[in-house]
Amino acid sequence: MNDCIQVATLCIQVLALIGLIWYVIETSKIRQASERQIAISQDQVEGMSKPCLTLWGGLRDAADAILQMHGAVGNIVAAADQGSYVVQNIGNGVALNVRYHFTRPNQGERELRYLPHLAPDARATLVETLGGYNAEHEATFDYESISGRHYRTAIHLNHRVITAFNFEEIRR
Repeated sequence: MNDCIQVATLCIQVLALIGLIWYVIETSKIRQASERQIAISQDQVEGMSKPCLTLWGGLRDAADAILQMHGAVGNIVAAADQGSYVVQNIGNGVALNVRYHFTRPNQGERELRYLPHLAPDARATLVETLGGYNAEHEATFDYESISGRHYRTAIHLNHRVITAFNFEEIRR
């Protein structure tokens, strides 16, 4: 009789252990699904408030675009404000801690410049003049969103014509 009670107690303990293991596994799955859902929600919120910087521009003269003057392929020309480039935030969120530089081929990076912030749909005149960059060059902007995500915009230009635009999130 004593042995039967001990065997029954052992069986109950083994079943309880199996139940506990099953509970831990299922709880772990729920936690992982919850973490994935939180990450997706954060991405959705970021998407609604993501900044995106570009150079302010206008349409290029149609004849110049068709003839590809200066070897530049594109129909948007960087516009100027009193002879200087203008950055524009076309995104939905504030761009914070904007660091930028302009480079020419076969020349090292120029000095980094800084803007503290740029609101959505806002523009800021840069200290870089159009006359300093007549041939091929690139403008690179590194900035962050209000949530702390980091972004980079690289704009390739040829005689002020925007020939390529690259936007990416930088994982740190």
